[in-house]
Amino acid sequence: MIEIKNITKSFEGKNIIEGIDGIFEAGKANLIIGSSGTGKTVLLKCIVGLMVPDEGEVLFDGRDFIHADRHVKTEIRREIGMLFQGERYLTQNL
Repeated sequence: MIEIKNITKSFEGKNIIEGIDGIFEAGKANLIIGSSGTGKTVLLKCIVGLMVPDEGEVLFDGRDFIHADRHVKTEIRREIGMLFQGERYLTQNL
C-alpha cells in the first residue's frame, strides 16, 4: 500500500500540487486523473522519488520514503516503477 499525506510541490513560487492525500491499495486499480497541467505527473514523480515534495509524506507499507536512508530507498525502489508516455514506442519497435 502507498499512502500520501499532505503532498505539496511548487516551482518558482507557484504551487503545482497542494495538500494532496491518498491511499493506493495493492491489487486494486488506482487512478490519478485530471486535466492537462494539473500536476498529475509531478505527483507521480513525488511518489516514486524522482522529485522531493516541499511538504508531506510518502509511505510504502508504512515506510517513510522521503526521509528514508539510502538502503531503505533502494529496497522500496525494487518494488516500484514508472513508465513515461514517450516510452511507449520502444515496445512497438522490438
